[in-house]
Amino acid sequence: MTALGEKLTARSLAPELPILRLQRWSRLPPSAFGLLCGLLIVCGMMCPLLGMTFSNALFNDILGSALFFGISLGIIAGFSRPVFQGAAQDLKDLCGVIPWSSDDIQAASLALARFTKKDVWLAVVLGCVAGAGHSYVLEIQSSSWEFAVPQFIAIILLWLAMFVTVPPLIMNARLFSSLGQITSPDLLRPSRHAAFGAAALRPALLMTSLLCAYALLFLGGENPLDGPVLIGVLGGLIPLIGIIALPLRGIRRRIREQRRATLASLDARLDAITEGDIATADADALFQLDAILDMRERVARAPAWPFDVDALKRILLFTVLPPLTWAAAAIVEMMIDSLI
Repeated sequence: MTALGEKLTARSLAPELPILRLQRWSRLPPSAFGLLCGLLIVCGMMCPLLGMTFSNALFNDILGSALFFGISLGIIAGFSRPVFQGAAQDLKDLCGVIPWSSDDIQAASLALARFTKKDVWLAVVLGCVAGAGHSYVLEIQSSSWEFAVPQFIAIILLWLAMFVTVPPLIMNARLFSSLGQITSPDLLRPSRHAAFGAAALRPALLMTSLLCAYALLFLGGENPLDGPVLIGVLGGLIPLIGIIALPLRGIRRRIREQRRATLASLDARLDAITEGDIATADADALFQLDAILDMRERVARAPAWPFDVDALKRILLFTVLPPLTWAAAAIVEMMIDSLI
């Protein structure tokens, strides 16, 4: 399979992503596994408060940080498998519009949730380095050890989870981008290539949820999104842009090309029927003309984006808008407090 390339073939033979293997080993459903991971992080970060007196400001600061790391790691742990399994299903749903055999699609779908050992170790090293560097920039070392140690561990774990999960998502997005460039889109049945839209939206929802978790840091009462914390925000925002844009880039170009070519072909048929003068056309020619004009109108109005509109509305209504509204409310509250 020349389109896959050696790297994708190697991924199809590699083990599952570590976080997916850990979830499989736990024998828990993905949502329960994510909830368990989040609760363990929250409890671990709140433990230093046991048996000591503390102010409300300190409690809110520790609680906000614990909830942020707990929910962030819980989201990654709980939703990674559905995201990667969904990508594999999206690839299989495109079998009618991409020039690949069923064996090629099966091999590619296996590669979507896998990472070579070399890439895993590289991600682990980069995650540890990034986590340690971020902890130093955040001046975690200046806190007392009972608070610094859980914070340091949580930062390392979050960066590890990001480096092990996000690069495969980006690689999958690049794969769907390449597939879009060789797809034969069906302008009259856009649902046949709507899986490209799902392949972009599903991981984007995961990344958006991680970004919305930063609103929990506002529980500390101050503006947390300044200085070093912005490193984490950018670490999620930049991949989000690529994860959304890449799967749509190739298919949108092919839709435009297919539409242009189809309209040009229909215009040529119209010219051949009327020979430039519609008034001289007979009844049969007018009947053909009406059918071609109707088809031309349908092709011209074909969706330019590979989305299932009804599914997109449901995603926006029930999944995207609530966390974005929550995050926006927290930011507005912070801005009002700074002005008072």
